[in-house]
Amino acid sequence: NPTADTIQLIGWGIEDNTEYDTIPSLILPPNGFAVIAATDDFHLNFPDFTGTIVFIEDGDIGRGLSNKGDHLILMDSVGTVIDALSYGDDDTIMSPSCPKVAEGHSLERSPAGGEFVNNSDPTPGYGLALAATPTPTPTPGPTASATVTPTATPTASPPSSPTPQGTTPPPEETAASPGVALRAILIVAALAFFVIAFLLIRRRRGK
Repeated sequence: NPTADTIQLIGWGIEDNTEYDTIPSLILPPNGFAVIAATDDFHLNFPDFTGTIVFIEDGDIGRGLSNKGDHLILMDSVGTVIDALSYGDDDTIMSPSCPKVAEGHSLERSPAGGEFVNNSDPTPGYGLALAATPTPTPTPGPTASATVTPTATPTASPPSSPTPQGTTPPPEETAASPGVALRAILIVAALAFFVIAFLLIRRRRGK
């Protein structure tokens, strides 16, 4: 539980590549850990463990995790995937998948939320505290992702020069568009034409 709140796990589940198991309900304190194990044989490997542990009712996670390759998916009560990994010859979750590790080792995230690493000294219920050998960075399989639309970066305008006290700042110049400039030329040309025509008429009358 990486949050600052207590979380009650009701209806959560875990599955491998063949079967889904419901996790017995449990309460996780803030920053707390829990171990999900198949049987109490877990205590043979970790006799000093005193943390929170729950056992799968039928004595197997899925149909028993394969040594050659398998995947694990942890999901909440509505089916939202909380975390997942695949290892060995199973690349349904990650491609490439996490490599198989030696007996007695574990795959753990380091740091919390980081990449999976091979830990020769597993730390069930406590999180990875020791240095471990990083695994190659797995590439997640094809999943739908939200498209993020970049927001425009505001452009800073240059600072304006201070106006001396008692003076009126000049009006700002505005760039004329090509259409406005063209209309102005046409108007001036028309006025010039009428002036020239008027002068020619007066000249003829004077004659």
